[in-house]
Amino acid sequence: MSSILDARPASGQADVVDAVMRPFRRPSARFWLAIAMLAVVVGVGIGAWVYQLREGMGVAGYTDSSFWSIYIADVVAVIGVSYGGAVVSAILLLTGASWRAPLVRMSEGAALVTVIVGALFVIPHLGRPDRLLGMITSANVASPVFWDMMAIVTYTFATLVFFLLPLVPDTAILLSARPEELGRGRRLLFHVISRGWVGSAHQRRVLHSAMVIVAIVIIPLAVSVHSVLAWAFALVSRPGWHESIWAPYFVIAALYSGVALVILVIAGFRRGYHLEAFIGRQHFVRLGYIMVALGAVYVYLTLADLLPSAYVGEAGPTEIIYGMLQGAVAGWFWLFLVAGTILPIVLIALPWTRNIWGVVIAAVLVVIGMWIKRVIMIVETSGYDTLAKSFDELFHFTWVSIAVTLGGVAAIPLMLMLLFRVVPLMSVAEVQEVLAEADDTAAEPSHPGAQSRGRAVGAAGAVVLLMLTLGALGVTEAQPAYAASEGVAATDPAADATVAVTAAEDGPSITVTATVTSGGSPVEGALVNFYESTTMFAPGDNEVPLGAVQTDSSGSAVVTYVAATTGPRTVSASYRPTILGDPVVGTAELEVTESVSTYAPPPTSTLEGAGKTLTTATFGLVIIVFLILIAQVVRVRRACRPASDGTPEQALTS
Repeated sequence: MSSILDARPASGQADVVDAVMRPFRRPSARFWLAIAMLAVVVGVGIGAWVYQLREGMGVAGYTDSSFWSIYIADVVAVIGVSYGGAVVSAILLLTGASWRAPLVRMSEGAALVTVIVGALFVIPHLGRPDRLLGMITSANVASPVFWDMMAIVTYTFATLVFFLLPLVPDTAILLSARPEELGRGRRLLFHVISRGWVGSAHQRRVLHSAMVIVAIVIIPLAVSVHSVLAWAFALVSRPGWHESIWAPYFVIAALYSGVALVILVIAGFRRGYHLEAFIGRQHFVRLGYIMVALGAVYVYLTLADLLPSAYVGEAGPTEIIYGMLQGAVAGWFWLFLVAGTILPIVLIALPWTRNIWGVVIAAVLVVIGMWIKRVIMIVETSGYDTLAKSFDELFHFTWVSIAVTLGGVAAIPLMLMLLFRVVPLMSVAEVQEVLAEADDTAAEPSHPGAQSRGRAVGAAGAVVLLMLTLGALGVTEAQPAYAASEGVAATDPAADATVAVTAAEDGPSITVTATVTSGGSPVEGALVNFYESTTMFAPGDNEVPLGAVQTDSSGSAVVTYVAATTGPRTVSASYRPTILGDPVVGTAELEVTESVSTYAPPPTSTLEGAGKTLTTATFGLVIIVFLILIAQVVRVRRACRPASDGTPEQALTS
């Protein structure tokens, strides 16, 4: 049995009511000080956003290259943490875990508040808030951004229903037990919420079945929201984003950081309102186990994302990985890897840190580390120049972007503190039910397997640490795959490598030949990337990819293309002897005298009809989800009609 039963006071039910009434009483000076400080931070953030509206996105550190940056990272991070509270609460409800009882209201409140704040971060990200209406009036139903908006709206409504339904019995209990302490406003609100609830067996069955249905709906909704958000990146053909693994990667990241936020919210309210008799060490340890399990999966997905790209050695992904391991964002990446994954696993794995403080510290590291990872994923790739195959000016933090971000972060505890001044911060009915089912003995008998479980967690932590070490070595040491060769390249591809380039014109057709040698011998099977420099897209020496070809036995690679414009040209070929080394580049000059436009209208897509059908079906699915959620609210309200069996006295004391 959970620690809520281990530390059960003699007058259990009365103490539950007393505990949830504490936020409703006269606040202390420290409460108002915290509210004032958080409100100031939020106000400064709003002021910084207004300044950004007047001066432009440049004052927030954005550049022409970094078109997506800190604000969209805030969207991903804050919306992501909202899933921890809703999904964990839903899963524990479906599995019948009674120890969830004192945690659910705070975790669901955190889910509701964070999804609202996360969605609001879209406004400073857009730069033009008037464009929000255009997402509805001029919606592009083929865009994942539109469906991300639809998924967030649906998920927010589901979270609201999941939060409100359990308030029906709780508000009835408090109206019966302490009406004089609620105040006029709360009494009016609680009367509206709980009208007709008497706690009969029929009402309880209806409420429980409604909660189960909402829990079943909210889990795939949470998965879909972050999957669609991941596709907003993955469907863009930019290195580092165009990854098929990103949907599960985002979902696990959201759950990992979301459980960490739940731990912090529970720890804060437990200390602030002295809920130690209901929330004990075991609650934190169990949440810590869930967090570390998700963290281990996230580490695996991180390695699964990086290792194949590092091994293949394509120019774009290679530069992104190099930037994370040794380049401009390397310090931040290694900070995330150590503080956001390794240290939390160690803190939970070691018996002497597997306590409340250890779990809370691990949760703090996870929340910070995962935000850093989101910033890296977005800032680095958006600053990569796909034409020049190099990093342009990256996003830089300014006081505006920092103030807006901190304002959004401060809004989360501010809204939670105000929310639980209005509604009870624990589920009174569920806690009373757990206490009623408990035996009179307060102490939980010791389990012989507890020590072995601790050893198992420690062993699992050691395995994850070993996996991290081997993965880091693999990423830094991986070499591209080379075809078998008897030449020098088979043993030392980096030794004295050179690339000689020639270009010949045959009408509008241009043939470029690159010969790769190493130590005077031809290199067979070397991957050569060809480029043509042009000023068509922007001033300066911009390189347009012409293709990638492997060299033959003579060390030569040939590519032929049709010139689109006339004039002087610089063609180049690059060969990277080692995965993280500098490329060897050769160039050639020529004068193009004939050209022809290669544009042709795209053929009709064979899946065009299927896409329209899928769009219609998805809209229908969204409507069905809303109808299911609304139906559960209607069911509970119908069960609260006077015809229900039972009496108020039976309900409010059971």
